[in-house]
Amino acid sequence: MITALGRGTVLIADEDTERAQSLKTRVSSMGYSASIQPNARKTLRKIRSRSVNAVIISASVGDMNISGFLETLRKANLATGIVIYGKNISAEDAISWMKSGAVDVILQIEGEQALKSAIQRAFSFSIKSIESRSSSQSNGKEDIPPLLYRSRIMGEVVKKAGRVAPVKVTVLLTGESGTGKDVLAKHIHALSGRTGAYVALNCSAIPETLLEDELFGHERGAYTGAERSREGKFEAASHGTLLLDEIGEIPPDVQVKLLRILEENVVTRLGSNQPRPVDVRLIAATNSDLKAAVRKGTFREDLYYRLKVIEIHLPPLRSRKGDIPMLAVSFMRAAAEKHNLPLPEITSAVLERLSAFSWPGNVRQLRNLMESLLIISGSVIDIADLPQEIADMPSGETQELHAELPVSLEELERLAIEKTLEITRGNRTKAAELLGIGRRTLQRKLKEM
Repeated sequence: MITALGRGTVLIADEDTERAQSLKTRVSSMGYSASIQPNARKTLRKIRSRSVNAVIISASVGDMNISGFLETLRKANLATGIVIYGKNISAEDAISWMKSGAVDVILQIEGEQALKSAIQRAFSFSIKSIESRSSSQSNGKEDIPPLLYRSRIMGEVVKKAGRVAPVKVTVLLTGESGTGKDVLAKHIHALSGRTGAYVALNCSAIPETLLEDELFGHERGAYTGAERSREGKFEAASHGTLLLDEIGEIPPDVQVKLLRILEENVVTRLGSNQPRPVDVRLIAATNSDLKAAVRKGTFREDLYYRLKVIEIHLPPLRSRKGDIPMLAVSFMRAAAEKHNLPLPEITSAVLERLSAFSWPGNVRQLRNLMESLLIISGSVIDIADLPQEIADMPSGETQELHAELPVSLEELERLAIEKTLEITRGNRTKAAELLGIGRRTLQRKLKEM
């Protein structure tokens, strides 16, 4: 994935030394780290090493077929944003290159703002991980949740999830509250190829007296008021996936029954002695220290190790700051659709402040803030609209982020469309469904792009 480097690295692919050096000077003056590579093969090797965030390719590089080069990047699942620039570029070539995967095509005569915007679009561009794409091809599911990220740390999380998804093993998701454990659980299910439903239960939200009933179900007459039989969450998730969130909150007697289900793949309803076979892929999630609970004797050690066949730790949002701008805009757009409100502009200064904030409530806090800003702010969201704790942050904490932040909602909308089309392998009908828009709307946006 595109890494969230402080300055951001740009590779200039141009065999004309004077022209390349001039462009390098312009790019460096914008705060980026720039280097020159005149050879197409070495340029591809540099991209494969994932050591650059964006590549600017001269339209007149002698040994490079640009369309073929872009196609090579697409087939290799390489996520670096590509900008094509040149002195004389026909509209036909520009359209062709954009369709082949270039994020922008600019002319040499265009000014600094056009160049800067093109680089920022390239930095914002990222594609689905190889694991997610290969899994989606194998299971044919249409409802794979798009995961927006460009940070290396989150890329590793998605990579591990992609490897685990097709294998029926229990997975323990750990991380602070609000880091997106439920979203990752849905992602694992979508990539798993399992035909049953995805079912989720927050164990801390259910009173202890009702938790067994929710998990295992009951037979008619099992207790006063049980007028009909009801299946529990394990049966509801048979042949699918069951997420048990806040697993550390379940009481000891339920822990014993849960261990038996995992070992024997059977569930017994309340009021019955008849075990029922179930085929469930269990994902457990917690924001607490289960090891400490084991030491205290409040959580069974055998159950802990049975749940922790694979452990995936979700990083806090403060550890993946490079993901914050695209997440913020994505949440803003979702909120605008939810409330049927126009989508406002977000200034780059706001994105800088958001990226520098520590986010104790993680992704959930960011999502809630963006919804709030949509409702109470005007057509442009600026620093004055932010909560004081974010708006009053020293500017020095945000300066290093400026070079890699996208500056417009249009650019990040473009990113979301590109990523979704990658997920659906170009199927526009499926992409429109995932994006929550009509197919005609998607067609119009693609023409505008």
